Amino acid sequence: MDSLTVSGYSRRPPHVIADEKGFFKKESLEVEFHIATLAPEHNDEMAAGRWNMTLSSADTMIARSTKEGVDYVMFMQAEEGLGAYLIGQPGITSVEDLRGKLLAADPVDSNLDVIRMKIMREHGMMEDDYTYEIIGNTPKRAEAFLEGRVAAAMLTPPSSDKIIASGGVLLADGDDYVPNWPLACGWSLRSWVEENRETVVRFIRAWSASCDWLLKPENKAETIDILMRQQGLTQERAEHAYVRVVPKGCINPDAIRQNMELRIELGLYPPPHHSAEQFYDTSYWCEATGLTAPAAGGKPKNAA
Repeated sequence: MDSLTVSGYSRRPPHVIADEKGFFKKESLEVEFHIATLAPEHNDEMAAGRWNMTLSSADTMIARSTKEGVDYVMFMQAEEGLGAYLIGQPGITSVEDLRGKLLAADPVDSNLDVIRMKIMREHGMMEDDYTYEIIGNTPKRAEAFLEGRVAAAMLTPPSSDKIIASGGVLLADGDDYVPNWPLACGWSLRSWVEENRETVVRFIRAWSASCDWLLKPENKAETIDILMRQQGLTQERAEHAYVRVVPKGCINPDAIRQNMELRIELGLYPPPHHSAEQFYDTSYWCEATGLTAPAAGGKPKNAA
């Protein structure tokens, strides 16, 4: 039995099912999952090689690669779609109402930071048209919101559900601004992936088998029940997580390219601009599944 250390912000449905149904064990893998709480710490730990791999956003990987020169590579995709919401205090009824007000923000250049910028700019506001304070992770931002310290916050479930139930106003759904967001992806230091190819292929094979099992209609009810029991999710949230699962963990190269285009648009990805293929390698997934690689994503349309 080989051990793998994996970091991430939560165990995704295929991970939970792979543990529950023995798909990792079938591949002789013992997967130890470590919950990440704050993006900067997670990023530093990944760069230092503390964890073998992570299941987190492709955007984080692209940001760290292009800004800090860390050579990462993505080898599978777990989920597609964001599930992040801009929520305002009672009495704030539109994004435009946030002009000149204070927002609770995620650490700079994280997923939610990028989405916050996109939403606000779409509504005619640059970063100097409002103020924002970095207040840790989602539970910390929710706490600041409930204490009335901020006018709005970018939040994810289950905190977003609780805030809306307590009177918060849903101002914007991130998925409406950045569809097909490659939220949870398998990636690591390229050097580690190349040196441990057989292990990575086994991990993908177990993940793909888990996806196959849980996405069968006859297994959906049991999957939802397991997610509720193992993750403490409500049925609504378990259903929400279920529909975001990417069949077989297949990478969506177009989504990677679109993510790069957004970073260029927001001024977060300076030249030179690479093609999407710089950041992913489908050969591991192809070997694990026996399937043909998806079409290449190519170079961003707004590349310099």
